Amino acid sequence: WCGLHGKGGIMVTPLSDEAATKRLRTGGEGPPEVAAPLLAAAPAGAVAPAAAAPSAASATAESSPTPTSSIAGGVSTTAGSPGAGVSSVSQQQQQQPSPALESRNNSTVGVGLEGGTIPQELPALKVTFYELLIRQLRDDGFAAEAQSVAQQLHLQHTGHIEKDALFGTYSKSMKWAFAEKPPPGEWIPLECSPVPPLGPQEKVLDLDSLAASGAVTKGAVAAASPITPLPISTLDQQPAVQGLGRRAPEIRLLYTSQHQQSCPCRAAAFSSDGRSCAAGFLDGSIKILDCARMRACAVSTEGPLARMRVTEEELTKPVTRVLHDHVLGITCLAFHPTNPTLFSGSLDKAVKIFDLTRPPGHKRAFSVLQDVHTVRCISIHPCGDFLLVGTAHQAVRYYDLQTLNCFTTFNQSDHHGGGVNDVRCTSDGRLFASGSSDGAIHIWDAVSHRIVNRLPKAHSASAVTSVRWSRNLRYLLSSGADGRHRLWDVRQGREIHCMGFGTRACDWSRAVFCAGERYVASSTSNTRLSDVSLFDAQTGSPVFMKLGMHTLPVHALEASPIDRTLITGCDDHKARYFSVEDRGGG
Repeated sequence: WCGLHGKGGIMVTPLSDEAATKRLRTGGEGPPEVAAPLLAAAPAGAVAPAAAAPSAASATAESSPTPTSSIAGGVSTTAGSPGAGVSSVSQQQQQQPSPALESRNNSTVGVGLEGGTIPQELPALKVTFYELLIRQLRDDGFAAEAQSVAQQLHLQHTGHIEKDALFGTYSKSMKWAFAEKPPPGEWIPLECSPVPPLGPQEKVLDLDSLAASGAVTKGAVAAASPITPLPISTLDQQPAVQGLGRRAPEIRLLYTSQHQQSCPCRAAAFSSDGRSCAAGFLDGSIKILDCARMRACAVSTEGPLARMRVTEEELTKPVTRVLHDHVLGITCLAFHPTNPTLFSGSLDKAVKIFDLTRPPGHKRAFSVLQDVHTVRCISIHPCGDFLLVGTAHQAVRYYDLQTLNCFTTFNQSDHHGGGVNDVRCTSDGRLFASGSSDGAIHIWDAVSHRIVNRLPKAHSASAVTSVRWSRNLRYLLSSGADGRHRLWDVRQGREIHCMGFGTRACDWSRAVFCAGERYVASSTSNTRLSDVSLFDAQTGSPVFMKLGMHTLPVHALEASPIDRTLITGCDDHKARYFSVEDRGGG
């Protein structure tokens, strides 16, 4: 290896051990851009320091014991010298050959001035280290010591290393050793506790137990005959999911809500108890729907108890209220975890807070958080006292809902390089993840508001458009503008699955866990798909390429936290509520 310096720090370029040995032994040049002329074999006495001052050096050369010098761990040390004696070398000693250096040319090791050994063939990385050491000694005023080390190793300072290069490298290493955040690229394992705790019969995504039980992995499934994605019209002929012993699920449309003004649906959200959901439209209106009433409508129109005629009033019963206080389209929605309160973000650069206990006639918000950038995403801390907001700006906002004060990290290097497209907090409130247009996923400490880990190019440098935590907080599901959805193990910072269809370029994409985290539902702006796709969460294998319910791109996609239902918002001006049910054997 050979060290090169630029303004940004040290750049190390590879140099083979053979080339490094040639530089030490014969002074041969390396690559043209890092070549450094080397000294020929110096006389043995050139590195022997005198024992006394220059005036008495020749008089005491034979009567006084010769001080010794050795190189240990890359540091030159001198014994028996009062300080300046190292720079005093007698003319007589320079002309006398040294048996130690003569034997060094004929053996694999050389004998140092203290009787220690110096390897003739140093590793390539050590050559770079000694070059840095020699330059640092010169910069600190120890020219004689630097010359001693250079002659001992047959190296010469050539000026291609900047001043204080070794000190700069050492100071950076000490900074990482004692600072709060780790060096770039080093992953800190994350261990979180889901809230509420997992129940004994609760089904969640757990790839560890799947591997321990000897279940078929993704590679084994791919090696066998993989599932062929089928449209929903051929669902009855769908074979069992390979390697998992269950059939593909049944998709049932339960309710459809159409906007009267023919505006696309762009946002959707479920309440924490799963009883209500909300749909936001491009004209700034928000519909609140009752999930139990939507399921009742499905029962009244399907099955053996279905009626032939259902009145329009009965079909609109699930819509409990309509809110309208934004002047531009809705971009994101979120329910408060404990209170009957709804938060909405919009293209009008505002976050508005609605009280759902007011009479249905009240359509206005009772509080507003105004920003100067378009609001793209919101997430409420599980304690309910703080609100995370992502905008077209690179900083994640952190609002105190008691005082409505806004905070952000004081460390500028923690900010994203582009707008924040999605932000999600863990159920225990310790961490939150953010995805940005700069292609990075940042995982933050929710208390200190500092970055814990980061995935700089999570989707091949494409924008990250959505992030979701698994129920046990071991996995993170992300979607990007590359048209792919990736499952990450946050304990190790590695990718587990990569899921997706079609082109690797799109404007946006969404992915959520559904049906007890057994499946991953996804949507993209790809007009050739224009529907929701379904994947197996355990293997990443495709289940359905299209569900057959949408003909235009699906912008909004959210899963219920308590059951197997989904809500979607499409450009066809409709919000759809449907379920993903197992057919048996699962």
